Amino acid sequence: MRSLLSAGLVRLWRCKALWISCAATAGYEIFSVLSRWLRGGKGGQVVYNLDGGFFQFSGMIVLVSALICAFLIGPEHGDGTVRNKLVTGHSRRDIYLSNLVLSALASLTSCLAAILPGLALGLPLLGGFEMGAARACRMLLGICALSVAYAGIFTAVTVLISNRAVSLTSAVILALGLLAAGAYLNGRLTAPPTLQGYELSVNGQLMAAVPTPNPDYLPEGPARSVFQFLYDFLPGGQTGQYITVSAPRPELLMAYDALIFAAVTAAGLVMFRRKDLK
Repeated sequence: MRSLLSAGLVRLWRCKALWISCAATAGYEIFSVLSRWLRGGKGGQVVYNLDGGFFQFSGMIVLVSALICAFLIGPEHGDGTVRNKLVTGHSRRDIYLSNLVLSALASLTSCLAAILPGLALGLPLLGGFEMGAARACRMLLGICALSVAYAGIFTAVTVLISNRAVSLTSAVILALGLLAAGAYLNGRLTAPPTLQGYELSVNGQLMAAVPTPNPDYLPEGPARSVFQFLYDFLPGGQTGQYITVSAPRPELLMAYDALIFAAVTAAGLVMFRRKDLK
């Protein structure tokens, strides 16, 4: 296991996808902070606080994690690296776990690439967090835990799919699907009970019509509770909560991330042991 990690760290250091991803997340975070500061008014007068724009980089983590895993792990099947590791005496469990550790490190590195310059630039320009340092730290820890959960998911995808192109495509489609699921759940949970329509009067003026019931509205009850649980549990829903700074309980989301990571890793190990690598 130690030799696999040592060789893997060298491979990770040389992985162009990692450094491109770090540059992308850092650039996006710097742009977000600067744009809020520039919108603050002439002379850099602070109107916008750091809270709203700082956590938006979390929306990139899912795609970054998918791409890093695909480019880091995907080539091992085509190059015969996995079979070579087995021939030299490494177990399938060690191969899977070493790739998992590398993927998690890569995802965390991408997070830090956004967090560090965001703090270095945002604190002097926009001041501290209005939500308080303690809640901001919990939010950042939650995003880091979410990135590790994403690493677990995409490690399983790229390890279990031998074809590099198929694994890359599957990882990207899954990433987009998770984000779409989160957006759908958010839309249902925030849907108002009624919809305000408009109509033209006899003299051609636009007037408000009688509000109509919204078919997408979820009243309090079992259905809303299920949607809320899925919004909290699924990584796509968590991503939406961090982007909008609306996560009321980051600790609960971190617990879900740990559960997802453990379940996906266990399932991935079982399937990888049964996988035909010929």
